[in-house]
Amino acid sequence: MAGGVSIQWVWGNLISSSHHSRPGAREKTLYTYPDNWRAYKPLIAAQYSGFPITVASSAPEFQFGVTNKTPEFLKKFPLGKVPAFEGNDGFCLFESSAIAHYVGNEDLRGSSRLDQAQVLQWVSFADNHIVPPASAWVFPTLGIMQFNKQATEQAKEEVKLILATLDAHLKTRTFLVGERITLADVAVTCSLLWLYKQVLDPSFRQPFGNVTRWFVTCVNQPQFRAVLGEVKLCDKMAQFDGEFLS
Repeated sequence: MAGGVSIQWVWGNLISSSHHSRPGAREKTLYTYPDNWRAYKPLIAAQYSGFPITVASSAPEFQFGVTNKTPEFLKKFPLGKVPAFEGNDGFCLFESSAIAHYVGNEDLRGSSRLDQAQVLQWVSFADNHIVPPASAWVFPTLGIMQFNKQATEQAKEEVKLILATLDAHLKTRTFLVGERITLADVAVTCSLLWLYKQVLDPSFRQPFGNVTRWFVTCVNQPQFRAVLGEVKLCDKMAQFDGEFLS
């Protein structure tokens, strides 16, 4: 794969098979839990840049709810949240977008000040405008948040506005910034991922064909597929099933 890093799952850990460390050597490690969509951003960025990274997502390397509450972990990452990155030189970084920026390359970050500003715009758009309503709508269908009908209906309206904004922007564009994939595409795609997998059925997404065309283009890039696998768009809008996992 051109520019990418061959990766595989080993005992719950996504590792770069091209990166072999010496016994006792410190890894460039991304701490997370399995299937954390936020962790997908730096992992996809690493695929494009060739940045060697090891993912610690299961015991004994990392156990969410246990490892991230230890004094040793909190000394490096005071909030105890993941994904969190630790370099082999002890450099520590939290927040998935910042980690993706660090492990990415110039093409992903934007090659001019104008492009860099636009990339930052869309990364911020994803964090501030997509993630909140996406979480309010999708999480109850996954049983990880209590269902609130009013909040869900409001989230649907916000998602429509978000998709309309993206659809207008993508009407004459293949990607969000410039003529190639950037961190803008990575961040926005990952923020929309669970919407497309869980609730954006054919009827809901029909008015936003430009967004869906762009989304399908992104998730089918080899660097995305290496991390996400095959992404199937939902056929039926998922509903809250009454189960809540506390």
